[in-house]
Amino acid sequence: MSAAIVCRDVTKSYLTGKTVTPALRGVNLEVSEGELFMLVGPSGCGKTTLISVIAGILNHDGGECRIFGRDPNEMSDEERTAYRGKTVGFVFQAYNLIPTLTTAENVSIPLLLNGIERAPALERAEEMLVKVGLKEKLRTLPSELSGGQQQRVAIARALAHNPRLIVCDEPTSALDHTTGGEIMEIFRHEALSGNRTLVIVTHDSRIFHFADRIAVMDDGQIVQVANSPAELSFGSNKEPSKHA
Repeated sequence: MSAAIVCRDVTKSYLTGKTVTPALRGVNLEVSEGELFMLVGPSGCGKTTLISVIAGILNHDGGECRIFGRDPNEMSDEERTAYRGKTVGFVFQAYNLIPTLTTAENVSIPLLLNGIERAPALERAEEMLVKVGLKEKLRTLPSELSGGQQQRVAIARALAHNPRLIVCDEPTSALDHTTGGEIMEIFRHEALSGNRTLVIVTHDSRIFHFADRIAVMDDGQIVQVANSPAELSFGSNKEPSKHA
């Protein structure tokens, strides 16, 4: 299976005043096409920074991070914007839905940004909402939806433009166990059925079993890659400790 993500000695630091804080300290990682890959570890260990580098939101300082053969650091601003718009779908814990738009209008946004006309964009958005179980909510505003329903809208939006890479930051932590499981089933079925690659940052040990592989981060590095929750060094029924 081809590699979707290849990171080699990736470093990233943040400058606050005169203080330099390393976030990534030489990350080495490979994720295959069609893989559901999870990143776990304590808060502040660099997980969100890493997926932001992979998604082309942040530059890395050193090393290389190739996504389907290209390093976003080597792209112009215009190329990077196009890369994010066409190649990457984002799902965030906070959903990031526009409150004044209906569910279908929210889902159509990445299509409109990619130059699709409004009518076919809304048609595609409605198809995706039906797929995630929201057939009766096509004209509903986000404020009228439950948390689980809002997350389904966010997933539909992330998948609408058929991106090759889906990046998720804590997509189930605010959801109950049943709803979180339903969300992960959608990811497994919809995201991976098209041989897409899915990278999920999570503290939610309830969903570890959905992963093909799980990488443990600590102090800006990948310290373990496991094929199942049972192989994790902190145990199959425990989640990584959460510290600042």
